[in-house]
Amino acid sequence: MKKIVIGIDISKEKIDATAIDVRSGQLGVVKLDYQVFENKPMGYRRMLVWARNLIDGARLEDVLFCCETTGGYDRRLCDYIYAKGQSIWRESALQIKRSMGVRKGKDDKADSLMIAEYAMRHMDKAVIYESPNETVQELKALLLYRHKLIQERTEKKVRMAQLGATAAKSKSLSFILRDARKSIKSIDKSIQECEQQIIELLKTNETLKKNYDHIVSVNGIGIVNATAFIAYSNNFKSITTANKLASYWGVASFREKSGTSVDKKACVSCYSCSHLKSYLTQAAECTVRNHGIYYNYFLRMKAQGKPYRVIINNVRNKIIHLVFSLVTNDTDYEKDHEFLRTQRKISRTFEMN
Repeated sequence: MKKIVIGIDISKEKIDATAIDVRSGQLGVVKLDYQVFENKPMGYRRMLVWARNLIDGARLEDVLFCCETTGGYDRRLCDYIYAKGQSIWRESALQIKRSMGVRKGKDDKADSLMIAEYAMRHMDKAVIYESPNETVQELKALLLYRHKLIQERTEKKVRMAQLGATAAKSKSLSFILRDARKSIKSIDKSIQECEQQIIELLKTNETLKKNYDHIVSVNGIGIVNATAFIAYSNNFKSITTANKLASYWGVASFREKSGTSVDKKACVSCYSCSHLKSYLTQAAECTVRNHGIYYNYFLRMKAQGKPYRVIINNVRNKIIHLVFSLVTNDTDYEKDHEFLRTQRKISRTFEMN
């Protein structure tokens, strides 16, 4: 049981830390101290020294640090504290905000106290941060860079389409059009090099390469979706079930029902990563379009009058569960895999007898 909880509000330049004593339980919040540190290694060292001296006889093992997810600003701090062997809980900013009720006004000091109070009240649900594999972090960085390149290429193609009709009448517009074509070719080359770098990086880690091969064995899933599954689930260590994976990807449906007046149909939530969902949508449509594994399911649902978007979302969900099953069972996809797996079990049973 931790004796001290330190809530940390992180910004680009500094970190605000508020410490509270949790030995009295939830009977009241006993605030110990508040300090501001620089958001760099020297500031982290000073914060650890400060935390050690908050209570006489306390050790760093008695302290639970908690911070919000703020993109890249909190990653360095989490990695530093993890490397020192201490406990830090990296919680969703939205989760903390929604759990603390209505608040009027906002400042960094109050936010750090709010985070500390949240960690104290929900300590039994704490998920201690573990630093992701360096290769996984590099894969994620490459995937995000590729995503930005795709966005840039799309913007230029849209602009070219707008200029196409009038470019012949203007030398300036003709120049813009020619230069845009050159830029698109350069971006295409960068995308190919980025994908090649992803493949080379996967080859350096046997476990990642094995899981990657399992995933791409599914017809319709290519390098982008396979890398996304590995990078955003920390090679399936941070997200441990297919349902959680579907929820994170934004394809799991949730129903709203309360009393007799509220009864909404199950629908997907907007709290998800949009570009991950778009990747999976492309995979689902590719699988259906190329008569893949869920083509018959698509036809059957279409014959029943199901909307196209509902069917595609169901296919996305099925793909996630299939991918998770392949990784869990350490096997590639094979057609009629359930039947063949049953036959193998029967064969092994006969061999044992």
